[in-house]
Amino acid sequence: MRRNLRFRRIFGLCSVLLLNACGSGTAEVASPDAAESATEPTPPAESAAASVPSAAKQDSAEVEVPSTCETKGKACLPNATFVKKFCQNVHPDIALAFFKKGTPFTRGYLKGNTDAFNGYGGVSSGDKLVFDEEVIVLSTRENTTGIEVSGAGGQYDLLRWDGSCATVPMADVTFSVPPAPKTPRLDWKVLSDELQAALLNNAEIAKINKERRSECKGASMGDVSKKCVKLVDQLSTAVVNYVRTGDGTIPVPAKVK
Repeated sequence: MRRNLRFRRIFGLCSVLLLNACGSGTAEVASPDAAESATEPTPPAESAAASVPSAAKQDSAEVEVPSTCETKGKACLPNATFVKKFCQNVHPDIALAFFKKGTPFTRGYLKGNTDAFNGYGGVSSGDKLVFDEEVIVLSTRENTTGIEVSGAGGQYDLLRWDGSCATVPMADVTFSVPPAPKTPRLDWKVLSDELQAALLNNAEIAKINKERRSECKGASMGDVSKKCVKLVDQLSTAVVNYVRTGDGTIPVPAKVK
C-alpha cells in the first residue's frame, strides 16, 4: 500500500512537471509570420505621404503674381495657372496693383447689373456687378457646346476692384470706356499694412482716413453715423482715383497663396 501511494505521488508530480514544461515551450515559440513582421522596419510617415501627393498639398502651393500678360484674341490676360489660384480667394492688394494705370491687362465694363458668380468655385463678393463697372479680364471660357444662348459665345472670368473674381457671359461686357467707370466700395481694413502705408503717402487719402478713424471709431458698418458712412465712401473713391492716376507706388505681392 505504501509503495503504491508513493508511486502515485511520484507519477502525479512528473505529470505536472511535464505539463508545465510543454505549456511554457509553446508560449515562447513565435510564428514565422510574427517574427518577420517584428523585424521588418516600418516606413516613416513622411515617406508614405511624399509618395502620394495630395490635392491639398498641390492647392496650397504658392503661385507667382505676373507683371506681363498673354495675348488671346484682342485681350491680354494673366497666365492660366495664376488665375486658377487667384480666384480661389479674394486678393485686394493684387487687384489694386493690376488696376494701376499703365498695367497691360485688358479692361472691360459691364453692360448691366448681374450677380457676382465665381466660375472657379472660390470666394465671391456679396455685391452685384453694376452697370459701367470697370473690371479686368482674367480668362475666357469658350462655348464648346455649339449652342448659342441669347447670342453669348462664351464667358469671361473677371477681376473686380475689391479683389474678387466673377464669371459673366461675354455679351455682358463691353470694351468701350464709359464716361464714368464704376467700382465696388473698397474696404480699407482688408488692405495689407504695407499697402496702407503706401497709400497714406497721398495727402488726400491720409486726410480722409484720419477723419474716418475719428468719426467711425473702429467701425465702418452697422450702428454708425451718416458722416462715418460718407467718409468710408470718400476714402474708397480717393484710393480708386489715386490708383487710376498711376502716381506713387502700389506694392505688389510676389506670390498669391
